[in-house]
Formats: sequence, C-alpha cells, structure tokens
Amino acid sequence: MILYHNNNKLRNHMKKITCRTEEDSLGKVKVPRSALYGAQTQRAIDNFKISRDVFPPEFIESLAALKAACAKANHKSKLMPASIANAISSCALDIHKNIEKYYDQFPIDIYQTGSGTSTNMNMNEVLSTIVSKKLKKNIHPNDDINKSQSSNDIIPTTINICSVLLALELNDALDYFTMKLIDKEFEVKDVIKSGRTHLMDAVPLSFGYEIEAWREQVVHCNQPLLQSAEELQYLPIGGTAIGTGLNAPKNFGQSVTKELNKILGKTGAKFTSNPNKSEMISSQNHILTMCGALLRVSSCLTKISNDLRWMNSGPISGLSEITLKPLQPGSSIMPGKINPVIPEAVLMAMAQVSGYHNAINIACISGSFQLNTMLPLIAKNIIESFNLLINSVYSLADTVDSFKVNDENIRLNLERNPIIATKLNEIIGYDLASKIVKEAYKTNQSIVDITEKKTDLSRSQILKLLDPKKLI
Repeated sequence: MILYHNNNKLRNHMKKITCRTEEDSLGKVKVPRSALYGAQTQRAIDNFKISRDVFPPEFIESLAALKAACAKANHKSKLMPASIANAISSCALDIHKNIEKYYDQFPIDIYQTGSGTSTNMNMNEVLSTIVSKKLKKNIHPNDDINKSQSSNDIIPTTINICSVLLALELNDALDYFTMKLIDKEFEVKDVIKSGRTHLMDAVPLSFGYEIEAWREQVVHCNQPLLQSAEELQYLPIGGTAIGTGLNAPKNFGQSVTKELNKILGKTGAKFTSNPNKSEMISSQNHILTMCGALLRVSSCLTKISNDLRWMNSGPISGLSEITLKPLQPGSSIMPGKINPVIPEAVLMAMAQVSGYHNAINIACISGSFQLNTMLPLIAKNIIESFNLLINSVYSLADTVDSFKVNDENIRLNLERNPIIATKLNEIIGYDLASKIVKEAYKTNQSIVDITEKKTDLSRSQILKLLDPKKLI
C-alpha cells in the first residue's frame, strides 16, 4: 500500500513537471523532458510497481561496456559506419566509466519482464538520445544501438560479465584475508588452549593451528570461485533471440568478446564466445554453480564469525579467550558493555546471502524451452551476494588482525580441562581414564592429583605425559 501511495505521489508530481511526447509501437506516451530515456522505458516505469529495487550500478556499468563492444563489432562486420559505431562506443564507455552521472536514468523495477527487455531498451534509449545529440542525427534505439542483439543474449551476457568481474574482486578480498590469517597464525602459534567439540571441552591444540584451519577454509573457498568464473567467461552474445544468431552476422560473438577484452582487459578477465549460445540463454545453470561457490564462502565466514563471538564471550562469565577491538558502546542501558559488532554484522550479511541463494536457485530452475525468464532477479541477487561477501571478507579480516589474546584466561581454562586425560588412554586404558575424568568434574580436583591417587604412575611421569605442549 505504501508503494502504490508513493507511486500516486510520483504520478501527481509528473503532472507538474514538463514532459515531452514519445512514441513506440503501442502509441504515444509522456516522458519527462529532462529524461534521456524514451517511450519504452517510461512504459516500464508505469507498468512495474512491485518494489523500489532497480538493477545495481555494477550491472549498468557492464551493460554499457557490452553495448560499446557490440557497436565496434557491428562496424567490423560492415553493418555500421565507423562514425556511428565510434559515437555509440564512446557514449557507452562514458556511462561505463561515470555511472554516478547516469545512474538515475535507469529507474526500472527489477520485477519486470523476465528477460530484462525493459532494462535493455532503457540502455538503448539512453544511448540513442546521447548519440543523437552528439552526431546531430537520429540514432534509433533498436535499429542502431541494439543492432545484431536481443535482450535474450544481452542480459545473460551482462550477468556473466558482472559475475566474473566481481568474482575477481572477491578473490582479491579472500587473498587479503588469507594474508591476515597467516600473520595472526604466526602471532599466536605458541599459545596452547583447550579445543572444543559440541561446545564442550576437548583435547588441546595451539591457537595457531586453530587459525590455520580458518586459513585453509578460506583458501579452499577460492578454488570453486575461480573455476566457476572461468566458465562464466564464455559469453552467449551473438545468439540473439534463442541462441541461433538470427539477425546477427557470423562471428559476431567472437568480435564482441575481442572488443570487450580491450575495454575490460585491466581487470584480468578474458572473455570468449560460447560455441553453443543457447546453453547460457535457455538456462542459468552456470550462475547456479557460481552461487554455490558464493554459498561456500558464506558458510566459511559464518563459521569464523561464530568462533570469534564465542572466543570473545564474557568477559567475566564467558570464554574470554580473546578481546575484539572495541568499536562502539554495546548497550543503551548497560554502561561499559562492548559487543562483537563486526562478526554479528557479517552473520546477518551471510544470512542474506543464503536467502539470495535460495531465490537464485528457484529462478535458475524456472526456465522453459529457449529462455530463462527470471534474469533480472538472478542478476540483482548474484551482484548483491558478491558485494555482501566482498565487504564482509575485508571487515572480518581486519577484525581477526586486531583481536588481542587473553593468555591468562586461556592458561587457566586449559589447566582445569579434565579432557587432557585422553592422553592416558594408551597407558591406563579408556575405562580408568574415564573414571578419573568423571571424578575431576565431580570434585573439582586436578587430573594430576586424581591420576596420581588412582594409578601407579609417579607425579613426574604424569606431568610429563600431560604436558600441554606434547598433547598438541
């Protein structure tokens, strides 16, 4: 109700602003005089009132780069004069490089036609207006800007481009996190602490080894990410409506990817033409694979965030093994309270990534015949997932880098941990070791004292066997 109320306000506001009349195949429509877009974009604005969500700027940037490459490829195929191709490419690259200047010209709701046709035409109309002014001649949004293209190959191709570029950014973030973990691993390598399984005391380990496990989890997240990005560098552009390439010149896809690599070469991406264009037009299984890789990163960050919260718990009645850097007051009523705000923020972000994954999964299995018709939702959710992950990785990396180890608390917890008696299994057997542990829990006596009382081992032998440095 609020959304439609706001749209009514917008329509009333539109009545007060100066409009021009544009025309498409359905007839005439009023468009704000200052808008760079035309009739089809305005119809989409009027038709789609489901949310306030629009395509993220990363998508518009990539779409503009793709349009620039398509214009150059059309010239190479002798379908477009150099003057027009160069003007389209130049204007598209201006949008690509200066998205903040143009972003308000792309206002269409994500929940639109499932092929993303409205947003493709939005870009076509914006470019048509800009290029027409530049050349002082009419440049048609369909006949010129969209030449040799269809929304059905343009939108999936743009999703791939965005995903590859963001995957490379996430890879850099994970590499940064890995280096921070190596630094922390070295810093705490000599600290021996109680292990925990089921949140219960377990045998000891070094803090460095615990951090090393985090590091390996982060490193192994990178592998499926980069493997999926490699697949996504195959682009379906040139397939036009259903992958057969109708109305596009032969080798158009190869020409576009060659130009695209010139534009985006510094990013490290290397795009190529998918031999079977229909594969990535009729389905988005490749995006589902990437989404699975992102879910693995999300799971890794969730695990580390939870560990940090538990280690930081207290400081009096919790584990208090570490102290996270204090960033802000933690309570509006309890003075002096400091909360683990970054791990909690990351946990919420990872919950959202999981939600995006579920929506993408539903969207990816919802294609029929030659086209998946949930492309805008897939595009938005995969881009938002990447952004949440990239920012969360950097935030968590800096949190790990800055925490302090509470050595005394760790030492006292380890000394009181009866589970160190596990080492005695091979000397006195599991059953007797179990009785010693139970008595230690019950009487709050030390494992050393009880073992000395219940076995023939000398105190020096027991201390040597249960030396924490030898137990790890």
